[in-house]
Amino acid sequence: MNPNAKSTKKFSFNNALVAFAIIILLGGIVMLVKYLFFSSRYTTTNDAQIEQYISPMASRVPGFVKEVRFEENQFVKKGDTLFIIDDREYKNKLAMADAELLSSRTTVEASQKAISATAGSIAVQQAKVAASKVKVWQTKQDFTRIGNLLAEEAATQQDYEHVKAAYDMAVAQLNAAQEEYNNALLNTSKEQASALPIQATVKFKEAAKENMSLILSYAVVTAAFDGYVGRKTIQEGQLIKEGQTLVELVSKERWITANFREKQIENIDVGTAVNITVDAYPSVVFTGKIKSFSPASGSRFSMIPQENATGNFVKIEQRIPVKIVFDDNQAIDKLRAGMNVVVHATSKK
Repeated sequence: MNPNAKSTKKFSFNNALVAFAIIILLGGIVMLVKYLFFSSRYTTTNDAQIEQYISPMASRVPGFVKEVRFEENQFVKKGDTLFIIDDREYKNKLAMADAELLSSRTTVEASQKAISATAGSIAVQQAKVAASKVKVWQTKQDFTRIGNLLAEEAATQQDYEHVKAAYDMAVAQLNAAQEEYNNALLNTSKEQASALPIQATVKFKEAAKENMSLILSYAVVTAAFDGYVGRKTIQEGQLIKEGQTLVELVSKERWITANFREKQIENIDVGTAVNITVDAYPSVVFTGKIKSFSPASGSRFSMIPQENATGNFVKIEQRIPVKIVFDDNQAIDKLRAGMNVVVHATSKK
């Protein structure tokens, strides 16, 4: 083999290797410069997820499901009917409560009539007492006059005894009228006292009816807010219990919870603008701003917070949850709770 050809081939290989190394080096320098430039402008974290309110719609009464009025993943508005529970039993109980209330009100009316009657008798007895007093006064005058005439022998003993008997009878009638008047007062007081528990019973029955009406309304389960229903697991004819979760309702409202490292917090603040990239849609960049910071690190909200008071201490960098809201007029309807995102927050420095 020609030595010159072999040397030329080796030189060409070395040149290619050097050129490749230079390209790699230049590319690395470009990426490094770009990274340093980007890092100086933005504080970034990929520990972030889309959040939405997820509320369980539970039954407040037991019974059999009569109707299911939604489809899985359907958008519903606040007040839309989701389930109808068989309410015939509750309607019957409401009718019974209404009948008991009517009976109590009838008893109250009868009691009021009795009170009115005894009150009327008071006026009658009071008039009788007044008449008896007049009669006593009149017979007493006659009795005194005949007594004086008898002393002067101008009247007979028979006349005296007659007016005395009339006077004694008038006094007795006055006493009887006064007793009847007192009895009428007592009877009225008794009727009024007996009416109090009856009126309380009416109020109790009214409350029982209102409570039964409220329970009847629970047979219709409605959406608590605008949002999307989740998986449908309850079917018509199924027996459900009180407090049983029927479906999950996911809110329209969306935001991001980004967990920044504690050393990154000094670079951002409330109102800081952020760029958001969702893993599911990497070609779309959303914008938003920081709404608030968590009052404690994420680990402090765990069931068993980290305790470093005893044993060996291992320092672990903490993360602070930050709430980020989207700017208006963006197509965020396709975003779903739990999606991973990358957040780039504009640094203060």
